[in-house]
Amino acid sequence: MPARDVAGAAYEEGWARVGARQAAIPTTLEGYARSLLLAAERGHRPTRRQVELVAQRCRTWADEDIALVERYGDGRHQASLRAAAQGARDAYRKLAATLTADLAPRARDDEAFGPERYRLWMRTFLADEPDPRELHDWGWDEFAAIEAELAAETKALGGSVPEVIERLDRPDGPGVRLGRAEFGAWLQELLETSVADLDGAHFDIPAPLRRIESRVTGSAGTSYTRPSRDLTRPGRAWWFLPEGQESFPTWIAYSTAYHEGVPGHHLQLGHEACQGALGQRLNLLGGLSGCQEGWALYAERFMDEIGCYQQPGARLGHLFMQLLRAARVVLDVGLHLRLPIPSGGGERWTPDAALRLLRDRCHQGPYAAGELARYLGRPGQALTYKVGERVWRAGRASFRGDRRAFHRRALEVGSHGLDQLARALAA
Repeated sequence: MPARDVAGAAYEEGWARVGARQAAIPTTLEGYARSLLLAAERGHRPTRRQVELVAQRCRTWADEDIALVERYGDGRHQASLRAAAQGARDAYRKLAATLTADLAPRARDDEAFGPERYRLWMRTFLADEPDPRELHDWGWDEFAAIEAELAAETKALGGSVPEVIERLDRPDGPGVRLGRAEFGAWLQELLETSVADLDGAHFDIPAPLRRIESRVTGSAGTSYTRPSRDLTRPGRAWWFLPEGQESFPTWIAYSTAYHEGVPGHHLQLGHEACQGALGQRLNLLGGLSGCQEGWALYAERFMDEIGCYQQPGARLGHLFMQLLRAARVVLDVGLHLRLPIPSGGGERWTPDAALRLLRDRCHQGPYAAGELARYLGRPGQALTYKVGERVWRAGRASFRGDRRAFHRRALEVGSHGLDQLARALAA
């Protein structure tokens, strides 16, 4: 069969799988709704904030499935794809109605999980049981140190934090703003340049991982998808650019590009794909987030260590992300254990107090509410970045060898829970 026909067959087969998955959405959501209502009857009631947020998101997801199918165009699957997408849209709307009418009246307002439940969730994401109060105090010290470093950085740039941000974001300012297509091309070039600059100098990058692709999406979330097991599909860094916005700043994006690409997730998770490591299969069981997100945060900091944030505002963007990760430790623990706010005059962490910190001192603006909902609805996950990074940094500090040798060892270790990772790095 000619290569052209093989490619066309693979394309149609891929869209057939999309249609099959969309067609399964109504049954899946119906079962999910029944499970939620049954759990509520048995006393396992969700919080009001999470119910309302998911109902809101369902209405967004309903339209996203239709938009996905519109990319297919004409072809033999057109009718079935549209029918499946419409069925998925109706199912999401039905779930939103069920959440609002039947589950929200049973929801609870108390959002703190408490010490016992919180320890279980913490172990789920870290595969370790650190002292949560020690984490809270350590996280606050990290937050204060990074905040001071951020203030010094903006002072060197000639203003306060809000003033420098405003200047960088101006069309005529020193920060670079690009359209959607230009941003995607810029991101691809940055990912490829990182591979070329780091390979052989600080890391040994396997040949299959020297290829990485950027993808720009209008769906919320910036993420990474690892290569396929046979390495025919490369790793991909997905970037969220809101629909309707005409231009996007690059100064805030460098740190996240290193996090998702090289030397972050692409290098670690891609290396597992190259080796066929057990960690690649263990990801299905959970408990590895601390190791993986910790490595990616270590990667961001390493790029600062070797002086890669030279573009106007790039290091400022890096410090913003570091500040947020430290705040996550403080708020995740503080909210669920109802701990006192450091230097708060006896006031304890509440959702309102956490929202103020995210908005006023972490500079999260419209994203602050989403961050807060994340910590309250998925306790422990927000710890993975900073707590995981602490384990990686401690491992490097005790390592007998240069940075390149440590990185070689780090990638050989693979993904583990943090307690096992700490032992492996110390061995």
